[in-house]
Amino acid sequence: MAFSRLGGFQRAAVGLSILLFLLSFIRTAFAADTTYVEVTTNSGEELYLRDDRKPALYTRDFGDCLGSSTINVTRFDAAYYKDNMTVLFHLEGNTAVANESLMMYIGVFAYGQSRFDLTFNPCSAQIYR
Repeated sequence: MAFSRLGGFQRAAVGLSILLFLLSFIRTAFAADTTYVEVTTNSGEELYLRDDRKPALYTRDFGDCLGSSTINVTRFDAAYYKDNMTVLFHLEGNTAVANESLMMYIGVFAYGQSRFDLTFNPCSAQIYR
């Protein structure tokens, strides 16, 4: 057999090459499970971010300063991702207000300082389920 004629160093090199070749298939198999989210920056640049990344800050606490009101928040969670400095939040609720003008204010405070605020009309927001 040709393999038995090789010296010790050559056998090790061939064995290492075969091992690396086989390991490349394992890495490819795991990489196929990774999904990406397409993001467009303010400057129009398209980025692809891993979907399985972990946020640097996360909360699901919220303050309801009015108690029972015509607008009730039933779910809130927010995450800050430091790799691209984005804030992702989920907000759910219900209201008894019908045919009225409505504006919503969202403020993000971290370490006692205001980091982000947004005032918008949720009725005209492009929200898809």
